[in-house]
Amino acid sequence: MRKKTKFEKRRSMAGYIFLSPWIFATLFLLIYPVIFSLMLSFGEIKNYVTYSVNFVGINNYREAFIVDDKFLPLLLTSISDMLINTPMILVFSLIVAIILNRKIKFRAGFRLIFFLPVLLGSGYIMQQLLGQNVQGDSLEFARGMLLPDNVQMYIGQTATKYITEFFSRITLIMWKSGVQIILALSGLQGISPSLYESSRIDGASEWEIFWKITLPMITPILLLNAVYTIISFAIEDNDLLNYVISVAFSDNRFEYSSALGWLYFVVVLLMIGIVFIILKPFIKRLNENS
Repeated sequence: MRKKTKFEKRRSMAGYIFLSPWIFATLFLLIYPVIFSLMLSFGEIKNYVTYSVNFVGINNYREAFIVDDKFLPLLLTSISDMLINTPMILVFSLIVAIILNRKIKFRAGFRLIFFLPVLLGSGYIMQQLLGQNVQGDSLEFARGMLLPDNVQMYIGQTATKYITEFFSRITLIMWKSGVQIILALSGLQGISPSLYESSRIDGASEWEIFWKITLPMITPILLLNAVYTIISFAIEDNDLLNYVISVAFSDNRFEYSSALGWLYFVVVLLMIGIVFIILKPFIKRLNENS
């Protein structure tokens, strides 16, 4: 192997210099807290000044499953929401991406509209809107428009509840699909147009083109979207995370809070692993065909 020239060494050194803040942050601001949190979940703090920890085994984890009557219901609710929302977001983002990938009028404007929630979702304006319960008021207004009082009285409270939850779920799916639409759109644009042209010349229908060309070629992007969606729902503000934070900072039980956080992390990791297991055969088949 040839030796690196002085120019290549200088470029490598410049790269390490630019990466040094991220390397430092990863080593001291990420790895150490993660290791300490894992140790804390198996221990008990005896001195809050020096944060000396005594090993107590799996007592904190046992408490989460046996004693705590809030953690498991919140965890099951979070898992069910992920299992429902993730497939719906994947399907919705793929359908919208296919439509936006076609040559239609005002295509750039439609792309901006679907990506606009991503720009507003983490900003100060959205925090103020959520603080004033604008989302809840908009859902109440939509329910009043779609289901007037006489219709609600006719179909009953149970049907009204299910219909309201359905529209609330649809609103959430549309609001959370901006990044996934962009990723799916980039995957569709990476498919060679010659594949579609040759298949149409051979007489393939649009349904056959979707199942035999589009879906297999975009499977890696679907995997990326699935992982991104699961992680985004896991780290966003939800009842389970609020409970973990309240245990840590309201009850001053950092050990038990660490155990709850690691349990939640393992569950999310298992869900991502299940997604990999489901989509791996399709990616393997795509690689073999390519």
